This record gives sequence, C-alpha cells and structure tokens, in this order.
Amino acid sequence: MSASAIAAKLDMSGRRVLITGAAGGLGTAFAHAFRGAGATLLLADKDQAGLDRLAGALGGGADTLVYDQADLASLERLARDAGPVDILINNAGLLLVKPIAETRPEEIRELVLVDLVGPMVLTRLIGPAMAARGSGVIINISSQLAFCGAEGRSVYAAAKAGLAQFTRSAAVELGRQGVRVLAVAPGRLLTPMTTYLQGDEEAYKAGIARVPVGRYGTPEEIAELVLFLASPAAGYIVGETVIADGGYVLG
Repeated sequence: MSASAIAAKLDMSGRRVLITGAAGGLGTAFAHAFRGAGATLLLADKDQAGLDRLAGALGGGADTLVYDQADLASLERLARDAGPVDILINNAGLLLVKPIAETRPEEIRELVLVDLVGPMVLTRLIGPAMAARGSGVIINISSQLAFCGAEGRSVYAAAKAGLAQFTRSAAVELGRQGVRVLAVAPGRLLTPMTTYLQGDEEAYKAGIARVPVGRYGTPEEIAELVLFLASPAAGYIVGETVIADGGYVLG
C-alpha cells in the first residue's frame, strides 16, 4: 500500500469526534491528533477554563461542552448537545490511589460512576444513532491495571477491567450494526494525572524498572494508536482492548 493510500485511511475530514475528559493530558493529545487528521472536534470536560485553553491552542474551530461525568442527567445533556457523533472517545477518568481499607464508600461510588458507568451511559446514548446510520466507532480508555494487580489501586483497576469487558460485549451487539467498539489500555504515562510520580524520585524509578522498554509512555503515543484504531485502517479490529504499556503486564 502506498504512503498516500495509508494517509487517506487516516484522514478524518468530515468526521465528528466527541472526546470526553478533553482538558486532561490524554484528552489534549487526542484533540491534537484528530485535529491534525482533519476531524471536527467536540471537546467535553467539566473544566471550562481547560477547554478554553485547549480550544485556543488548537486555533479555534472546536466546540466545547461542559458537563459532569458523574452526573447521569449531565451525560444526557452532553449527548443531546453534541449532536451527531461519528467517533466517541470515552476518555474521562478518575484515578484513586489509596488502600481499600482507607477508601470511603463515596469515593468508590464517584470513581465507578466516572470510569465505568459514564462510558456505558454515553455508549447507550450515542451508540444507537451510530447504528441507525450503519457506521461509527467507540473507543474506551481502559488501563493496564485491568490486567494486573496494583497495591492501592483496586477500585480503579476494577472499574477499568469492567470497561474492558463492557467493550467486548458492546462490540458484539453494535458490531452487527456497523459500529466498532474498542478499548485502549495505556500503561504508565507522564500526564497531569500522574504528577505524583514525578514528585517522588524513588517511585518514579521503581515504576520505570517494571517497564521492559525502560521509560514511561507519552500521551502522544496513545493518541496515535487511538487515531489508527478509529480509522478504516483498523476496520477489522473489533472488541479488543489494545494494551499499550511498554510491556509492563508481561512481567
């Protein structure tokens, strides 16, 4: 296949892409990658100032939508306000690093609402319209911790594992109607969500020691993978959770 043919498959011109958690580190990388591929962006987050900064960095032209991932009524408003969506990236997430014995029930509830229930609800709200058109892509952002144990992250890992299983089942249901559902499970990345690592040299080095490639990943690397999975070039990949963690779960 020629370089021009490959580029054509990655061209997102005319595609409406909804990115949740867009103001965060991964969301920002997704926005830049899809904007670079020509997509029309719908950027959603609870952080209005962060959305405004991102829209400015993109040079304008992106719609920003403020919502609360943990609020079911807000999710319904988001789906309504977004209008037609060709590609949904369920990226919004909440990280909790705390021993389970010290975790409050309300913290468990909030994390599960944000990391698992939110993507399920948005799939329910947006997926049927995709199916009615006979095309669409939904990409859920899971985690490497869906596939391995990690002290102090049991609630987060459980929610992300649930998201991976939801991806499989939703893919079977919606795939018959022309909608591909996939997930990506990033490993340790240097993002605003993991700044606690950057302030702890011992934890930082220990984390790298467990990664066979010897470094943390970047949001841009995950964005490039998501762009590929959302494109026709990945048209025969359905229901998979692609682990991008530098080999962490192999150890």
